[in-house]
Amino acid sequence: MTKRDFFRVIIRLFSLYLLLLTIFNFIPTNVSYLFFEPSVWPILIIIGSALFMIMLFLFLLKKTDTVIDVLKLDKAFDDERIEFGNLGSEEIVKVALIFIGGFLLLDHLPEFLHYCYLGFKKEVSATGLSPLESTGLTGYWDYFRWFVAGINLIIGYLLLSNLSRVANFLMKLRQHNK
Repeated sequence: MTKRDFFRVIIRLFSLYLLLLTIFNFIPTNVSYLFFEPSVWPILIIIGSALFMIMLFLFLLKKTDTVIDVLKLDKAFDDERIEFGNLGSEEIVKVALIFIGGFLLLDHLPEFLHYCYLGFKKEVSATGLSPLESTGLTGYWDYFRWFVAGINLIIGYLLLSNLSRVANFLMKLRQHNK
Protein backbone atom coordinates (compact mmCIF):
# COMPACT_ATOMS: atom_id res chain seq x y z
CA MET A 1 0.00 0.00 0.00
CA THR A 2 1.39 3.39 -0.90
CA LYS A 3 1.37 6.19 1.63
CA ARG A 4 -1.08 8.14 -0.53
CA ASP A 5 -3.50 5.17 -0.49
CA PHE A 6 -3.12 4.92 3.26
CA PHE A 7 -4.01 8.59 3.74
CA ARG A 8 -6.95 8.23 1.36
CA VAL A 9 -8.33 5.48 3.58
CA ILE A 10 -7.72 7.50 6.74
CA ILE A 11 -9.32 10.70 5.39
CA ARG A 12 -12.32 8.79 4.10
CA LEU A 13 -12.73 7.10 7.46
CA PHE A 14 -12.60 10.52 9.13
CA SER A 15 -15.22 11.82 6.71
CA LEU A 16 -17.46 8.87 7.55
CA TYR A 17 -16.92 9.58 11.24
CA LEU A 18 -17.89 13.23 10.61
CA LEU A 19 -21.08 12.13 8.87
CA LEU A 20 -21.97 9.80 11.73
CA LEU A 21 -21.34 12.57 14.27
CA THR A 22 -23.58 14.90 12.27
CA ILE A 23 -26.42 12.43 11.95
CA PHE A 24 -26.36 10.88 15.41
CA ASN A 25 -25.02 13.69 17.59
CA PHE A 26 -25.28 17.17 16.07
CA ILE A 27 -28.76 17.01 14.55
CA PRO A 28 -30.56 15.34 17.51
CA THR A 29 -28.89 17.64 20.02
CA ASN A 30 -29.79 20.80 18.15
CA VAL A 31 -33.30 19.72 17.21
CA SER A 32 -34.07 19.79 20.94
CA TYR A 33 -33.69 23.59 20.76
CA LEU A 34 -36.73 23.73 18.53
CA PHE A 35 -38.97 22.58 21.37
CA PHE A 36 -38.01 25.64 23.42
CA GLU A 37 -37.69 28.21 20.64
CA PRO A 38 -39.75 27.24 17.60
CA SER A 39 -38.76 30.01 15.20
CA VAL A 40 -37.20 30.29 11.79
CA TRP A 41 -33.62 31.19 12.81
CA PRO A 42 -32.82 28.05 14.82
CA ILE A 43 -34.25 25.92 12.04
CA LEU A 44 -32.12 27.71 9.45
CA ILE A 45 -29.01 27.46 11.62
CA ILE A 46 -29.53 23.73 12.25
CA ILE A 47 -30.19 23.03 8.57
CA GLY A 48 -27.28 25.23 7.49
CA SER A 49 -24.87 23.64 9.93
CA ALA A 50 -25.98 20.13 9.03
CA LEU A 51 -25.64 20.92 5.33
CA PHE A 52 -22.17 22.36 5.97
CA MET A 53 -21.11 19.19 7.77
CA ILE A 54 -22.56 17.00 5.01
CA MET A 55 -20.82 19.13 2.36
CA LEU A 56 -17.57 18.77 4.32
CA PHE A 57 -18.16 15.00 4.34
CA LEU A 58 -18.68 15.00 0.58
CA PHE A 59 -15.65 17.23 0.02
CA LEU A 60 -13.42 14.97 2.10
CA LEU A 61 -14.81 11.94 0.33
CA LYS A 62 -14.43 13.25 -3.22
CA LYS A 63 -11.41 15.55 -2.89
CA THR A 64 -9.20 13.33 -0.74
CA ASP A 65 -6.18 13.86 -2.98
CA THR A 66 -6.56 17.65 -2.69
CA VAL A 67 -6.56 17.40 1.11
CA ILE A 68 -3.47 15.20 1.00
CA ASP A 69 -1.72 17.71 -1.29
CA VAL A 70 -2.68 20.77 0.78
CA LEU A 71 -1.64 19.22 4.10
CA LYS A 72 1.40 17.56 2.44
CA LEU A 73 0.65 14.34 4.26
CA ASP A 74 2.47 12.13 1.79
CA LYS A 75 5.68 14.17 2.07
CA ALA A 76 6.39 13.21 5.68
CA PHE A 77 7.63 9.67 4.95
CA ASP A 78 10.96 8.53 3.55
CA ASP A 79 9.77 5.87 1.12
CA GLU A 80 6.76 5.62 -1.17
CA ARG A 81 5.28 2.42 0.19
CA ILE A 82 4.02 1.64 3.67
CA GLU A 83 4.67 -1.90 4.75
CA PHE A 84 2.55 -2.62 7.78
CA GLY A 85 4.67 -5.63 8.67
CA ASN A 86 7.84 -3.55 8.82
CA LEU A 87 6.64 -0.29 10.28
CA GLY A 88 9.47 1.57 11.92
CA SER A 89 9.02 3.45 15.14
CA GLU A 90 8.94 6.83 13.38
CA GLU A 91 6.16 5.73 11.02
CA ILE A 92 4.15 4.36 13.92
CA VAL A 93 4.55 7.70 15.71
CA LYS A 94 3.37 9.52 12.58
CA VAL A 95 0.31 7.31 12.22
CA ALA A 96 -0.51 7.80 15.90
CA LEU A 97 -0.12 11.57 15.53
CA ILE A 98 -2.49 11.53 12.56
CA PHE A 99 -5.11 9.72 14.61
CA ILE A 100 -4.64 12.00 17.61
CA GLY A 101 -4.73 15.19 15.54
CA GLY A 102 -7.71 14.03 13.52
CA PHE A 103 -9.73 13.04 16.55
CA LEU A 104 -8.87 16.31 18.29
CA LEU A 105 -10.27 18.18 15.31
CA LEU A 106 -13.34 16.04 14.82
CA ASP A 107 -14.28 15.74 18.48
CA HIS A 108 -13.94 19.40 19.40
CA LEU A 109 -15.11 21.17 16.22
CA PRO A 110 -18.86 20.75 16.93
CA GLU A 111 -18.47 21.92 20.54
CA PHE A 112 -16.41 24.94 19.50
CA LEU A 113 -18.92 25.90 16.79
CA HIS A 114 -21.77 25.50 19.28
CA TYR A 115 -20.11 27.86 21.76
CA CYS A 116 -19.32 30.31 18.94
CA TYR A 117 -23.01 30.31 18.01
CA LEU A 118 -24.08 30.86 21.61
CA GLY A 119 -21.52 33.62 22.14
CA PHE A 120 -22.50 35.36 18.92
CA LYS A 121 -26.20 35.11 19.71
CA LYS A 122 -25.65 36.33 23.27
CA GLU A 123 -23.81 39.43 22.05
CA VAL A 124 -25.88 40.29 18.99
CA SER A 125 -29.43 39.15 19.70
CA ALA A 126 -31.81 41.65 21.24
CA THR A 127 -33.62 38.88 23.12
CA GLY A 128 -30.46 37.14 24.27
CA LEU A 129 -30.33 33.42 24.73
CA SER A 130 -33.41 31.25 25.06
CA PRO A 131 -34.03 29.46 28.40
CA LEU A 132 -32.51 26.27 27.01
CA GLU A 133 -29.48 28.05 25.56
CA SER A 134 -28.83 30.21 28.61
CA THR A 135 -27.57 27.18 30.51
CA GLY A 136 -24.97 26.66 27.79
CA LEU A 137 -22.95 29.87 28.08
CA THR A 138 -23.43 31.65 31.36
CA GLY A 139 -20.72 30.70 33.81
CA TYR A 140 -16.96 30.67 33.77
CA TRP A 141 -17.03 26.91 33.30
CA ASP A 142 -18.77 27.28 29.93
CA TYR A 143 -16.25 29.85 28.71
CA PHE A 144 -13.48 27.56 29.91
CA ARG A 145 -14.93 24.66 27.89
CA TRP A 146 -15.14 26.97 24.84
CA PHE A 147 -11.50 27.89 25.34
CA VAL A 148 -10.44 24.25 25.78
CA ALA A 149 -12.29 23.25 22.59
CA GLY A 150 -10.48 26.03 20.71
CA ILE A 151 -7.10 24.98 22.10
CA ASN A 152 -7.78 21.36 21.11
CA LEU A 153 -8.62 22.47 17.57
CA ILE A 154 -5.36 24.41 17.34
CA ILE A 155 -3.34 21.49 18.72
CA GLY A 156 -5.01 19.05 16.32
CA TYR A 157 -4.29 21.30 13.36
CA LEU A 158 -0.69 21.85 14.42
CA LEU A 159 -0.16 18.11 14.87
CA LEU A 160 -1.45 17.39 11.38
CA SER A 161 0.33 20.26 9.67
CA ASN A 162 3.70 19.63 11.37
CA LEU A 163 3.58 15.85 11.35
CA SER A 164 7.19 15.10 10.46
CA ARG A 165 8.60 17.76 12.80
CA VAL A 166 6.63 16.48 15.78
CA ALA A 167 7.50 12.86 14.98
CA ASN A 168 11.20 13.75 14.66
CA PHE A 169 11.04 15.66 17.95
CA LEU A 170 9.41 12.73 19.73
CA MET A 171 11.94 10.31 18.27
CA LYS A 172 14.82 12.53 19.43
CA LEU A 173 13.29 12.68 22.90
CA ARG A 174 13.05 8.89 22.94
CA GLN A 175 16.67 8.48 21.85
CA HIS A 176 17.83 11.10 24.33
CA ASN A 177 16.10 9.35 27.25
CA LYS A 178 17.73 5.98 26.47
